[in-house]
Amino acid sequence: MSDIEILPIDPLDTDLVGAWIAMQNAVIEHDRPGDAPYSPAHQRLRLLLYPSAIDVERYAARVDGLIVGAFELVLFLKDNQHLASFELEVHPDHRRHGIGSRLLEFLEQRVAERGRDTLLSGVAETVEDAPTVDHAGREFAKARGYAAVDNEIHRRNDLFAVNDDDLAKRYDDAWAKAAGYELVQWVNHAPEDIVEGIAAMRARMYTDPPMGEELDIRPAVFDVERVRDEERVRADRGELQLAAAVRHVESGEVAGMTDILVSPGSELHAGQNDTIVDPAHRGKRLGTILKIANQRLLREYRPRLRYVHTWNAEVNSHMIAINEAVGYRRFCRDIDVQKKLS
Repeated sequence: MSDIEILPIDPLDTDLVGAWIAMQNAVIEHDRPGDAPYSPAHQRLRLLLYPSAIDVERYAARVDGLIVGAFELVLFLKDNQHLASFELEVHPDHRRHGIGSRLLEFLEQRVAERGRDTLLSGVAETVEDAPTVDHAGREFAKARGYAAVDNEIHRRNDLFAVNDDDLAKRYDDAWAKAAGYELVQWVNHAPEDIVEGIAAMRARMYTDPPMGEELDIRPAVFDVERVRDEERVRADRGELQLAAAVRHVESGEVAGMTDILVSPGSELHAGQNDTIVDPAHRGKRLGTILKIANQRLLREYRPRLRYVHTWNAEVNSHMIAINEAVGYRRFCRDIDVQKKLS
């Protein structure tokens, strides 16, 4: 094989960016058929705009003029400054020629140069009663010293198959258990009177969900400024954020929240972002209320959008039960793989 050239992805190089996106979607189509493809509009905007709490580097591998692989490296700036997370992809037609190994070698060198000692990524695995996914990423990571440190189940909700009458009954039954709470919903910009509570909920996403003991993710610095910065970036990238919170009326506390993100140019798929309920307010069906209310809001804004994707720790039985009750079904297992640099 000819020499592998590794080059930064220049957002203004139209041909390079187009080839990169095409390579990514070839990977999805081959490895995880039925998963959400990358929106070209969204990927181009992500090259230019990202939150101030992270730094992002992207490099592509080129062989004989073709883009055959790439990686995206995310470095956290306000917290978890030991950590670098990444996604690495090689076109299915160009695997087993050393491209992935060369990209990973270069990536690990960049991480060390940036002063980080922990690398984190994800690989897919087939689960029972779900589509077959390619295990090349899992085997590649294992062979290069990446240990499996946590498991999540990727679920997909076919909104066209959801029984609306069943959802309505579940929603009414949940509210019967949630006296003293109220629902707050918004699009793209959280109301001023709850934004501090939303920041607190975001921070809890780094501490409350079940995690593997070896997974080295540490508490996050999440404040109102960070929430507003992320909202601005999403708006500038043309993303639609549909969100809901439940608030305890007497205390004014935000007891839980959830949000769904729709990428610009995506007409079929959306992604579930955070869902969390404060432990002090659990046992009152608030998670069910949040999920159904936000799912309804999505149907209102995007009536032809069909699929929503979500991820839960495999041991998070409570949230899994809620998700399956509102229509989510298993798609694959996503394994968090981690490596410590010596």
